[in-house]
Amino acid sequence: MTLSRRHFLKLGAAAAGGTVTAASLSAWGAPAALAARRDLTAALPAAQTGVVDETGIIHLLNRLTYGARPADVERVAQMGIEAYIEEQLNPASIDDAAVESVLRMNPILEMDRQTIHRLQNKEYRAYMALARGFFDRAVQSKRQLHERMVEFWTDHFNAVHDDIFPDLVIMHREAIRPHALGTFRDLLFGTAHHPAMLYYLDNYLSDAEHPNENYARELLELHTLGVDGGYTERDVTEVARALTGWTIFNGTQDGFAFNPDMHDSGEKVILGHTLPAGRGIEDGLHVLSILANHPSTARFVCSKLCRRFISDFPPESIVASATDVWIQTEGDIASVMRHIVYSDEFWASGGQKLRRPLDFLTAALRATGTDLYDWGTLDAMVDELSQPPYGWQPPNGYPDVGGAWINTGALLGRWNAAMALTHDANSNPDSGATVRLNERVGYPQTVGELVDIVANQVYAAPLTDEARAPFIDYASDGGDADTQVDGRLLSRKTATLFGLMIAAPGFQWR
Repeated sequence: MTLSRRHFLKLGAAAAGGTVTAASLSAWGAPAALAARRDLTAALPAAQTGVVDETGIIHLLNRLTYGARPADVERVAQMGIEAYIEEQLNPASIDDAAVESVLRMNPILEMDRQTIHRLQNKEYRAYMALARGFFDRAVQSKRQLHERMVEFWTDHFNAVHDDIFPDLVIMHREAIRPHALGTFRDLLFGTAHHPAMLYYLDNYLSDAEHPNENYARELLELHTLGVDGGYTERDVTEVARALTGWTIFNGTQDGFAFNPDMHDSGEKVILGHTLPAGRGIEDGLHVLSILANHPSTARFVCSKLCRRFISDFPPESIVASATDVWIQTEGDIASVMRHIVYSDEFWASGGQKLRRPLDFLTAALRATGTDLYDWGTLDAMVDELSQPPYGWQPPNGYPDVGGAWINTGALLGRWNAAMALTHDANSNPDSGATVRLNERVGYPQTVGELVDIVANQVYAAPLTDEARAPFIDYASDGGDADTQVDGRLLSRKTATLFGLMIAAPGFQWR
């Protein structure tokens, strides 16, 4: 389906509540786009009051999940917002049998290291397994906050290289997923000794004569203290010395080995702590403990959590209070997330986060129920959106601020994806995707009813009259909301109407 840029901009401008200008196009209508949904940019009440209306529920779901759906809104309204938050903070309590049955068709995700490394074309097959697993879980899992946290830590401990995808399957499964809502210490220790990380940042080659500083530097700058965390170049050198001998050995079950012959056993001083001479692996373990317990680590990671779940530039008040909780609980992630989600800053942040491309795509899949059964179609789509899963080569992970993703090419990619998931999937048998959108809308009697039903599916909320008007105009061919709906109109308009709403600014921001 080809629609003119002018038609898209007209719909997008109206959905954003204004006229398209160069500035509003570059910003994709934010934050006015969210005003297209009734009162969604208003300050939301604190969850502790127990008085959180449907608008608040949608805000909560759009932050904790990969996209609010009408059934989810109804469920949270019935069970209560506090009960939902606590459920999501305890993912083991959630029956996720449906997605687990889907994942069983992806056996590489459960293979041991030796078996994966014996596979032919193991690198590509391991990558496909990871990418498919991401979409299956993000779209279908009931443990939505857990999946969001897994994505957060995957960015935080980013390790991407074609040669390491087999080991990344294991690191993802054993070091990241089990601890995503556990303790930071377990995450740090699990990733530090894992072959994927050792290979990616060259620590497997580090020995006493030639200590490699790649991992030491990223450990301090990206994984723990942050670039302003108070360490010196001497600390980087000393950490590198402490981690010499941490290497890869395929004879062990997990691929990790400490080689004492490679280790620098001399005395080291790191961040004011003296590591005595004559030790072995204890040096590295000691360093990790220092870093896991350091207040700069608490602040750095909490600032990133607030950036992901509140806004690109979160208020200092929430960063500081979350840091206090981190220190008090010794890096208990669930406790920190509970504090963030119950904070006034969280509830006042509606519409302040741009959906990153994968967030946009998974939200669109949840809104439409589209089955992207052809890997080539999905692969091409994420490439055009410029965020393939596990595809960011630098060690700092995919950017987490809207400015990194806002440009005209990215906007075009979103438009194309929106129409591919709706109009093309509905009408083109060779599209690599299928969708049953008519089942989602039922049998509306008027165009107004049709637009409202589609808006509820896409936004889980009604549109303002101003935002609703251009969709009424499109669906009625210039008529009004009372235009009668027949089978021909439904077949011509429904899929594209879904696509237009997904392409509109209101869907880009959450």
